[in-house]
Amino acid sequence: MLGVFRKTSLMKRWTLGIALVSLFSLPVSAQSLFETLQKHDGRSYSGQMSFSNKANDEMNKPMKMTVKVVSENEIRVPFQVGENRSRTWILTRHNDGITLKHDHRHEDGTPDELTNYGGTDVNVQLGNQLIFPADQETITMLPEAATNAWSLRLSPDGKQLFYYLERHKSPRFEAVFDLSSIES
Repeated sequence: MLGVFRKTSLMKRWTLGIALVSLFSLPVSAQSLFETLQKHDGRSYSGQMSFSNKANDEMNKPMKMTVKVVSENEIRVPFQVGENRSRTWILTRHNDGITLKHDHRHEDGTPDELTNYGGTDVNVQLGNQLIFPADQETITMLPEAATNAWSLRLSPDGKQLFYYLERHKSPRFEAVFDLSSIES
């Protein structure tokens, strides 16, 4: 009888150990999306706005993104809208998931007044989509963005990357980038 108790006790501890490891590991979707982007290091892709809730959105110009792997845990994605090269997404991988920040710079390289806003993914399993609700730094900087949620999503075939923003649970903006055709 004691042998059965020991086996059951060991099984419970082993199961608990697996559960604890799972809690401190990146979700499959976060890991998958991050690793997919790493494979595009040094490549540029064209994109376009596919939705905006603004009548004359200044983002409605040709777009181009370039994936730059900075380290094992950081990817920078500068992207331009028309001739404007002021924007960079910064994706940072850590034990809690992935953080998306928006770095905005002036032409001379100095930081814009509104820079470094974003959030950390909410660790929900949505396939190849990550959702980044506004973090406290963003809420402090831009109180009107307190309900912002950005997302990055890969199409099932991996040929498109969607960047999406909602505010007050309503669509605000979406851009789509063609990962099947490398830009020069």
